[in-house]
Amino acid sequence: MKKSFLTALCVGIVMMFSVAACSTSTSMLKYSGSIPSGVTTAEVKQAIKDAGAMRNWILKDIGNNTYEATYIARGHSVKVNITYDRDSYDISYVSSTAMDYNPGTGTIHRNYNRWVNNLKHDIDIGLLQAAAAR
Repeated sequence: MKKSFLTALCVGIVMMFSVAACSTSTSMLKYSGSIPSGVTTAEVKQAIKDAGAMRNWILKDIGNNTYEATYIARGHSVKVNITYDRDSYDISYVSSTAMDYNPGTGTIHRNYNRWVNNLKHDIDIGLLQAAAAR
């Protein structure tokens, strides 16, 4: 009896860790950045456009210093808004498909954070290049 209980317990623990290791969901992170001093709004806009194009995001200027950016990969898609002014920019989640988004827990497929972080990184590089060109 004890042996079968221990065997069942061990199998249960292994299964629990197997499921946890296979999970593709993670906490959704917030993304924002500062605009270097002297960089114009036009240069911010261009840095966002260039970064989006480099990472294959589809950008749509929706006015009021905001871009709607959509990324599509292998049956998954993500839509974010990128708002900006002379001091900062924010990238905020709008919607997604096939990304396991759970608003209650604030979790989403781990690729979301990678895709948006790459976009943010490239925006930051563009902004630093604009500042350095002064």
